[in-house]
Amino acid sequence: MKKILMAILMALCLVAIPVMADVSTNYAVDDIYLNGLNAQDGTLYVERGEILPITVYMTGLGETKDVNIKVWIGGYEYDNVYTTSAMFDVEDGVTYRKNLNLQLPDDMNAEQVYTVYFEIYDDEDHVREEASIMVSKERHDVRIQDIVVDNSVDAGDYTTVTVRLENMGDHKEEDIKVTVSSEDLGIEFSTYMDELTNNEIDNEDEESTGEVSLVFEVPVEADGTYDLDVAVVYNNGYSEVLGSEALNVNGQEETASQGTVVVQDNTVESDDTSFVTALKLGFGILAVLIVILALILIVRK
Repeated sequence: MKKILMAILMALCLVAIPVMADVSTNYAVDDIYLNGLNAQDGTLYVERGEILPITVYMTGLGETKDVNIKVWIGGYEYDNVYTTSAMFDVEDGVTYRKNLNLQLPDDMNAEQVYTVYFEIYDDEDHVREEASIMVSKERHDVRIQDIVVDNSVDAGDYTTVTVRLENMGDHKEEDIKVTVSSEDLGIEFSTYMDELTNNEIDNEDEESTGEVSLVFEVPVEADGTYDLDVAVVYNNGYSEVLGSEALNVNGQEETASQGTVVVQDNTVESDDTSFVTALKLGFGILAVLIVILALILIVRK
């Protein structure tokens, strides 16, 4: 009998401990509103990627200093999602309203219920509440996952830009137009992706992610770093998502054969040649005259 009573007392203690931990003698939570709706009304729908406005109403049951409010989400595997208020003091019988904003990740699993935790605490005391949210998809939501370009390309060469897309929306998208352009390079090229499904199923051809590649020639006069702008137009032209990536271009080097002209001045050389020729001719004529004069003198004798 004593063993049974001891087991019951231990069980009661284990149950009582968490309840007592969530009861504060300094403050009490009155209401919590998510996006203007009372958290006590049940599971609330939210959109991933949005900023969730939160309002907490609380009343002081005593006087305490250095109080904080923390709000966080459980069940998101890639990061810690939370926000906190500034520190404040609480006075007995005074009601407080505290506003916070919680940034929801844009890649949360849709149609999944998440628990939102609210905790008011100081260095000795705390009280905790919970609420549930359901994350919904947007109707049309195509994302640019990645833009891949060559790290470095020579001017005048061909290069490739690969754009990878993902459909995060609630509708299948078809005839998705992808345009790559650069105003500084004076280029613009487009291609189409046939479709991206909204609900990928294993062992079927339809995919929720895909990529397109565009090949173009870099202008020969390009030199430096240029922005390649990517525009993705879908939903019959009513939706658009933008992105950009840098392209590094190595300019062409100038060489003597490409741009240097060598000019030779032969004027002095031509003048010197004419003078020498004339001098030789003069000596020749003088020699002939001397011979003729000598012959005349011999004949006279």
